[in-house]
Amino acid sequence: MRILFSGTPAHGHLLPLLPLERAARQAGHTTAFLTHASLEDLVAPAPVHAAGATLEETLGEFQRRTGKNAATDMSPATAGEFFGGTRVDLGADGALAAARDFAPDLVIAETADFLGPLVASRLGVEWVSHGVGIALDAPLAEAMWATAAARAAERGIVLARPSATVDPWPDCLQRDDWEPAPDRVTIRPQAHGTETGTDWQAPSFPGREHLPRVLVTLGTIIDDTDVLTRIVASLTEHDVNVVAVLPPSAADQTLPVGGSGVHVTGFVPMALLLQGVDAVVSSGGAGTVLSVLGAGVPMVILPMGLDKPLNAERTAALGAAEVIGSADEAGEAVVRVLREPSFRVAAGAAARNIAAMTPAAEVLSLLTDLRA
Repeated sequence: MRILFSGTPAHGHLLPLLPLERAARQAGHTTAFLTHASLEDLVAPAPVHAAGATLEETLGEFQRRTGKNAATDMSPATAGEFFGGTRVDLGADGALAAARDFAPDLVIAETADFLGPLVASRLGVEWVSHGVGIALDAPLAEAMWATAAARAAERGIVLARPSATVDPWPDCLQRDDWEPAPDRVTIRPQAHGTETGTDWQAPSFPGREHLPRVLVTLGTIIDDTDVLTRIVASLTEHDVNVVAVLPPSAADQTLPVGGSGVHVTGFVPMALLLQGVDAVVSSGGAGTVLSVLGAGVPMVILPMGLDKPLNAERTAALGAAEVIGSADEAGEAVVRVLREPSFRVAAGAAARNIAAMTPAAEVLSLLTDLRA
């Protein structure tokens, strides 16, 4: 079978698709990604069939059209026009051409991507929706769908509904009023790891090996070295070792804070970063939350926009994280999380819930059986 994976050109939107893509490739299927060419290293060795603009270019075009910043405003109207409108406008022609060349039997599109559904509907093949985080509020999802359906209609395409919804977000982290979709299939989220190896080696912190290790990451989108620096500075006031991760956009930079207990690195797969870590300070991104909880590690979360406050709220409700309102509070919060066993107990319980979710290989079998 030829399976086309489609997603917004951003780490947080493409990484959740990789476990299923790898399972498909290992099972002998032919796979490819429909996204911007700048993400080809991230999804390798799967090839990229390029379509659309970069995330930055799409944000810029959306702001030019509307005067709004879609990176900070995720109201239904904004999300609908950004994901269902501007991104489709910039990528539809390229996506349709690329999909005709690849000739997929099945399309798997992440939940905010509508280029995948567009080409599946044009080609008359089934497509599957793949979540990247907590289930979207109904008004948000409806606005995105309505705008995308209108853009499809302009091209003479009737946007077909997905045949299934693959969901990596565990039940224990859903909203209190959440109800699962009838076509929902859970998939066990996995911390991103590389298939080809890496030169990165975890720092050893000579003479400080006995101290707890704290990972600090604001994710792959947020580029705020001031906040990152203040978090690290607050941690250096305590007896911990710190691994601070710069976002991909700032990989060549450094931080104006250091010492024998601080190691600064660029992008490294999360599966490697989490090795030997006792606590994580993050901005509450969906991929980070799932990866950290999957490893049974407690968190301190400084939520920074979009879905992150809700992710933080749900993780704190489990008892697996403390939520802070300022970067300067990180050090004291980490000390409390490390000192109070209940945080690690709750994180361990979440890890067991995640481990009980359906493995990617089984999800692949379900989807191929469903198609048959």
